[in-house]
Amino acid sequence: MSLESYKEILERMRAKYIEESGNKPEDVSDIGIRLRVMAGEVYRLQARMDWLWKQAFPETADGAQLDLHGAQRGLVRGGREKAEGVLEFSRYVPISFDLMIPKGTVCASSGEEAVEYETTEEAVLAAGSVTVSVPARAVTAGSAGNAAAGYINTLVSEVTGINYVTNTKAFSGGTDPEGDEDYRARILAGIGRLEGFGSAGYYEGIALEQAGVRSAQAGISADSSGVTVYVWGDGAAVPEEAIGELQERLDSSRPLGVAVTVQQAATKKVVVGAQLQMREGADFAAASAALPNVIKAWLNQRSVGESVYMAKIQRLIMDTDPGVARVGFISSCKDHEGALGVVPIAGIVSLKEVV
Repeated sequence: MSLESYKEILERMRAKYIEESGNKPEDVSDIGIRLRVMAGEVYRLQARMDWLWKQAFPETADGAQLDLHGAQRGLVRGGREKAEGVLEFSRYVPISFDLMIPKGTVCASSGEEAVEYETTEEAVLAAGSVTVSVPARAVTAGSAGNAAAGYINTLVSEVTGINYVTNTKAFSGGTDPEGDEDYRARILAGIGRLEGFGSAGYYEGIALEQAGVRSAQAGISADSSGVTVYVWGDGAAVPEEAIGELQERLDSSRPLGVAVTVQQAATKKVVVGAQLQMREGADFAAASAALPNVIKAWLNQRSVGESVYMAKIQRLIMDTDPGVARVGFISSCKDHEGALGVVPIAGIVSLKEVV
């Protein structure tokens, strides 16, 4: 559907008026003003129709309209998740009594764009001890909450008797909302798999309704007598209890004479060795602290049977950090072609600055 510009519409209307009347309308005349107003309304109508046309199909829809296409397939856009980890609260010297650290104690990272973290349970620094570890999570969901070891070092909430705080291990698991392109790919993949009774899509649809299952892939034997449904959770294996429940559901929903088995998906670690060329004035140290967590979080959200291409990781890096001018990969970094029953997960992620 080709969208005309306002100028093209106006010129077409003026030409038709001259052809029919034999008179050329002046811009300040009543007819000239009417033509301009009408051309504007026609342009608005065409723009609206063009928008509706795009939103009618999952290949071109975006935002909330793409969510509706996904809902028709039982696919929900991946949401924002909070990064989680462990904070260590410490004193310089031990004390003779127990010291309580309340739930909800807030700490933060250093720097201009500080991210806050809060403890998720109450803890006690025992008498005679100098350090206590407390589970915590980012206050705000999103990949910005992923933090390298030692990145969190500021006490926001005053805790009497505590001298300093840090995280000896990275905070991870923070994710941004699934982008339109990744979500669209999942929707189109679902559309491409028919859901007729006994088809691969049929079994996958049942599996995705099971709590704890984020992705599923069904493999059907050559003679159609056996089906294996491979499942994977949200960045982790599906709990055994959920697998048992799904097995019961599939046993009661399978065609007569077909044996259905539910299995955990196998994993394949994807190794990323990226070489970054930074823009002038950009901070590689900050990029190398944040980007590995972003890459790992993205890799750990892949689906069973999905391919992973270095080009997508390249785009992820450049979209995340505008200070990166160019991204290359070491020769050992290879694309991962999707395989039945295999889910790609994060392996070693290393970044190196190049000039």
